[in-house]
Amino acid sequence: MNELRIHTHINTRYQVFDASGQLPFTIVFGLCRRSLADTDSRPLLLESAGSVLDVPYALAHGLLTLHERDPEDAQKWVEVDLSRLTKVAAKEAESLSLPSPVNRKEHWRNCFIVYQCRVDANGEWVSILEPGKKYIIRLASRDLGVKRWAYSDRKQFDDNDGKSSHDSEAVRLVNSKPSAGNAPFTFVKSLYWPPIMEIRMRLCSSSPASDSVLANATTSSSAALEVSVINTGSNSVAVQTRGHQRFLIPWGPFQPEPDADDDRTRIIDATPHKAPTSSLQVVDYATGEMVRTKMQRGTGPLIDYSVDRRPKVEDLVTLKPGVPVFKKIDIGALVDGLEDGQYRIRMEPKGCGWWHGEVGKEKGEDGRVPAHLCEMLIFPLMLESQDEVELRIRDGKVDQSR
Repeated sequence: MNELRIHTHINTRYQVFDASGQLPFTIVFGLCRRSLADTDSRPLLLESAGSVLDVPYALAHGLLTLHERDPEDAQKWVEVDLSRLTKVAAKEAESLSLPSPVNRKEHWRNCFIVYQCRVDANGEWVSILEPGKKYIIRLASRDLGVKRWAYSDRKQFDDNDGKSSHDSEAVRLVNSKPSAGNAPFTFVKSLYWPPIMEIRMRLCSSSPASDSVLANATTSSSAALEVSVINTGSNSVAVQTRGHQRFLIPWGPFQPEPDADDDRTRIIDATPHKAPTSSLQVVDYATGEMVRTKMQRGTGPLIDYSVDRRPKVEDLVTLKPGVPVFKKIDIGALVDGLEDGQYRIRMEPKGCGWWHGEVGKEKGEDGRVPAHLCEMLIFPLMLESQDEVELRIRDGKVDQSR
């Protein structure tokens, strides 16, 4: 049988399986046509049902394998026997389109089609998993298990009424590399979930000489943004506002999703020496065009794993239930150089590491968050606001005459 190679890579969106189902468990696949033998200029349509993309079916039918970390050797993975599973039916038919590599202008690394398979937390295979243990899912072989595919547009493919095409009968789709990555996860009964923060923003006047809480005040603008945060939960939380953040982030096939892994200072940071404006965006009121946004992030230094990356307690802000915390931020640098006109300032959502209670009361001798707290799997506490603050620039300055 002839083969057509498809570069395939597998990962988990969040590297945890929450048995409660509150956080959906999703396997992420990246697929790209890059074989030199693939010279057809038409899109390739394939059906995901009954293939490796249909995760519960693929595990039960040997297209995917499940491995458990050896408790005595962290580098060793032991395959889990799934023979006890009853036959799992293929999911409802769903098609996926892979563009042709012919006349491709971008590098193939930027041309992966991402497919996500959400897995039911009540599935039969889930009963095999044990809380606290680490697992990985792998492709069992190069065979992608695709039963129906064709070079075609989506309408012609769907109109074929489920019948196998000539192409899929003659050629088998296989992974182009011996390794297709791993989908790692830790199985837990439930996750720690943060309370919801209510965040409001408004424009206000400030005098840098008299306002001691104004962050990084400049003489270029007498305006400041006042941000108020209220913890709507029933317990106090300690929120990390700077340094290396520790929480669950979403992944694509190869790396974290854009801006998911962002260690820049959060907007409620209490350090006065620098205005935490990295999450603020300025939008032209008339055109809707974004004219100011976060600075492009560099790749940063290489990680030194010998350095203790636990957060410093001084980088935490405690938010008590129902008690507002106010922060004034100088926006002079943010609006400097804008043409005269009307604008809106809005906040881009940012996640933070967090812990129940006032962590500073149990800090270690080194002034950092205790190690056992840093090892907890937590979903990020989100700092986000629906407010959009309007401002007008006149003669190069913020007009506060209204």
